Amino acid sequence: MKSGNKNSDGGRRGVHFGYLVVFTLVLTSFLPLSLGLSCAGIFYTAVADSLHVGVGMLSYYISILWASTLVFLPLCGHLLARVDARVCISGAVAVMALDFVFLSQVNTVLQFYIGAFLMGIGVTMLLFLAPSTLVNRWFQTRAGFFVGIIMAFTGVGGVVWSAVGGALINAIGWQQTYLVFAVLCAATLPFTVLCISSSPSSRGLLPVGVHEHAQDKVSPAPNVGSTAHEAYRSASFYVILALAFCLNLGMGLYFLLPSYVATLPAGMANPILGATTASVAMAGQTLSKIALGVVGDRKMTLGFMIGLGFGLAGVAVFLMGIASTAAALYAAAFLYGFFYGVTNVMLPIATRRVFGIREYSTIYARISMAASLGSIVSGFLWGTCVQIAGTYLPVFAGVSIVIALAIVLVMALSGSVRRSER
Repeated sequence: MKSGNKNSDGGRRGVHFGYLVVFTLVLTSFLPLSLGLSCAGIFYTAVADSLHVGVGMLSYYISILWASTLVFLPLCGHLLARVDARVCISGAVAVMALDFVFLSQVNTVLQFYIGAFLMGIGVTMLLFLAPSTLVNRWFQTRAGFFVGIIMAFTGVGGVVWSAVGGALINAIGWQQTYLVFAVLCAATLPFTVLCISSSPSSRGLLPVGVHEHAQDKVSPAPNVGSTAHEAYRSASFYVILALAFCLNLGMGLYFLLPSYVATLPAGMANPILGATTASVAMAGQTLSKIALGVVGDRKMTLGFMIGLGFGLAGVAVFLMGIASTAAALYAAAFLYGFFYGVTNVMLPIATRRVFGIREYSTIYARISMAASLGSIVSGFLWGTCVQIAGTYLPVFAGVSIVIALAIVLVMALSGSVRRSER
């Protein structure tokens, strides 16, 4: 199969291999990543009934998964920088497929937690590292747009497979549904083996978009940028670390939306409205990943401000208690969902803008550790606030403060970038 040439479209006919890489990463987001991450919650009730424990005992699955990513990010970042990307990504998919088989056989809560920890290995590679690292290697231009497309399919897959998985659990049981998920996950392996490559140079190609700079005699230089050691000594690195932590700390509100709706006055408090509100937020998240990728490629700061501004507006609606109708509730959820897309699109753009692609995967792995830590803290912090206060107002206020702090950090980062580019 012809797959391009030494520029992005000329010479030999055919599809540039970079687009096959993007297509494969879309598949891994739509199938393994959505099945292992976005659909985790659909099993809680059925598994809890089978194990004779409360649903709350199993809800720690996500926190354990995020803790796992925190552990494996340095290792996976190191591997992706030095080992064939086909091995890294295919290995992650295989681990997730095998873990679904393991989860289908669990008969204790501890085993369920072990399954969550193992799932984190695959999520580390497929969510945090592979999309941004490979797209930045394969695309000289529009990298943010393609990362956004890839990340958007985690939301699309979450909607599709949550519905399919819920129906399967009712029809054939949770054990068999986990096995179906294992098969769906494994179905992506032929693509990860055949349509992934570590870099354009490994196939004798140049990154997509290089010809746009030919008139300026600019050539792609994978070794341009900061080393990890240099990055770790810069103030900008710690600003991005703090920003990553704040972004994921604020994202924890998404998982509380259905339970928040259940506390609303009669006529509003029903499970269908709660589930629909979460779906609307996911729709906002999906759209934001594409939109922010387009904007962020051109104007990094503007991309951040759009996502953060929309998120702050959505939380403000919740905080002021004016989401008193279904329409207002959906509007607030959609705006907040737009903020939810900032982490996986804008952080890679900022990392490339500040540090280049020389040791991108190693640097971004460390930044992603801060994001994972934010997710872990978020899972415990906001739920504890609700339990102690008996109301969601402290959560809305806290998330508003976190987003406002993120805006301050973006402004500081933007100022630092402008000074370095003078």
